[in-house]
Amino acid sequence: MKYIDNQEVLLGDRVLADDSEGIVVTVLDTKQFSDEYPEGWSDQQVGAFVETKKWGLIHYSEFDEDVRLIARKS
Repeated sequence: MKYIDNQEVLLGDRVLADDSEGIVVTVLDTKQFSDEYPEGWSDQQVGAFVETKKWGLIHYSEFDEDVRLIARKS
C-alpha cells in the first residue's frame, strides 16, 4: 500500500487522515500488525487501518489526498 506521493505505508506511521492526526496500526497488504490489532482480528483483506484521535479506527482500502504522511515511527 502506498500514499498518494508513492511512498510505502509502514506500521507506526504518523498521518493526517481526514483532518485528524492518527497512527497506522495495521497494513494488511504487507501483513504488518500492531500489538493492539494482531493478525486475524479483522475480516478485511487489503488496505490499512488508522487509529485517529478524532474519528477512532478507520479502514482505508487505499489512501487518497485525504491521508498524508506526517512522520515515520521513530
